[in-house]
Amino acid sequence: MKKATLLVAALTLLSATGCHSIGDEVQPRHYDALALETGHWEWDASTLGWTGKRTPASMGFTRQLVFSADGYVLIQHNGKLNKQTSYQLSMGNLSKCSTQQVPIIAYKTDSDVPNNDRKTYSISKTDTGQQLSLVGEDACVDGGAYETYHWVAE
Repeated sequence: MKKATLLVAALTLLSATGCHSIGDEVQPRHYDALALETGHWEWDASTLGWTGKRTPASMGFTRQLVFSADGYVLIQHNGKLNKQTSYQLSMGNLSKCSTQQVPIIAYKTDSDVPNNDRKTYSISKTDTGQQLSLVGEDACVDGGAYETYHWVAE
């Protein structure tokens, strides 16, 4: 009986504090598995070969990505959930663009910021913090987009 009460109390605390459990680890809400911190990736711009550059100002909304440790990405617009979908990380090549092995991230993107569902990704340090770059698998043939995001810690 005491164990059941402690379990209920622990689950209530996790729920109330915005945390979730993954295996034996407890992660705070919006813990990002790519950045290894709590926060989100804030969209800066997308360049699509056939339509040019898109930004939050030109599209009329901001966009945030949070890659959870349990394999889901939250896609938010103006800080509100727009879509949640699973993602997978792997190493592979983008056959139309290169045969070189590169880090790949795959998830179904939302149609408001179009890009291929399969993309290369890289995280780099800049003078102002971390930057996430996503390049659609068809970008070299004007079929995918180049997306950039900056890290916003919470």
